[in-house]
Amino acid sequence: MSSGFLFPGQGSQSLGLLADVPKFYIDKCKEVTGILLEETPSSYEDTVFIQLALVVKAAFYTDELKKRKIFPDITAGHSIGAFAAAYACETLCFDEMLSLVYKRASLMKQAYPTGFGMGVIVGLTRTEVERVVKETFDEAHPVYVSNENCPMQQTISGSIEAMSRTLEKAKQYQAQTAKLLKVPVPSHCVLMDDTVKAFASFVEEAQLSPPSCTYMKNIDGRSTTDKEEIRQDLLTNIAHPVQWNRMMDVTKELGMTIGIEFPPGNTLTKLYQAKFGEEIRTINLAQHGIEDTVFLYEKWR
Repeated sequence: MSSGFLFPGQGSQSLGLLADVPKFYIDKCKEVTGILLEETPSSYEDTVFIQLALVVKAAFYTDELKKRKIFPDITAGHSIGAFAAAYACETLCFDEMLSLVYKRASLMKQAYPTGFGMGVIVGLTRTEVERVVKETFDEAHPVYVSNENCPMQQTISGSIEAMSRTLEKAKQYQAQTAKLLKVPVPSHCVLMDDTVKAFASFVEEAQLSPPSCTYMKNIDGRSTTDKEEIRQDLLTNIAHPVQWNRMMDVTKELGMTIGIEFPPGNTLTKLYQAKFGEEIRTINLAQHGIEDTVFLYEKWR
């Protein structure tokens, strides 16, 4: 049996995400970044708050599972979830993760404070989405194809004005779903190239340790146990499409039989179930909670 810790990206966050997170984690975030994670309806419109909240939540749940002797053989994170994956495989310590995520999110917000974001299109192939984007592209209001979550689920990134046209066009192509995501920056496309350059010095100076297990890379969907490859993935994934579809295939090839999805949401659980059915069993922490997750894990193991 091989287990994987799966960490989502932005999009499923909502008010109350941090309700069960102990004060220690909130205080440590304030100490390292200067940001007090006080939840308000408007806080979840800010990418700095969102990204810090997601990794703080992930760190708490990771620590709780490890206290109960559940350790990953594979860690895989989607976008900002890659930093939680690097924490779970012990390449990043908590302080270093918080510091990097704060700088990353701040640079992303600085580059695109308003008017940009991401959308999702379900029911069209990547080739079809590329065609739709090409038909609606405008240099003044750009939009790009970004993440490939599964064969029939793609994301787009860019100007909200442009994406609105693209999403409407996708519906004409019979997309099942075409909507904006709760992501206030245009991640995982060339619009983030300058952000990568600005972020580079911080990542290069970060103290990384050799991973305790296999880490899945966002940028090419491959696995690694090399801390320098992880460093490069954490740096460049801002401007590269997340290859989640390929990552899922590789985790199966590596023998993963149980995938535990960390909060919030159930996006990754649904993607694994749709692709593999019962071949890979999934446990959703947001749905089951820590104790029931431990029970199911021990039962299936």
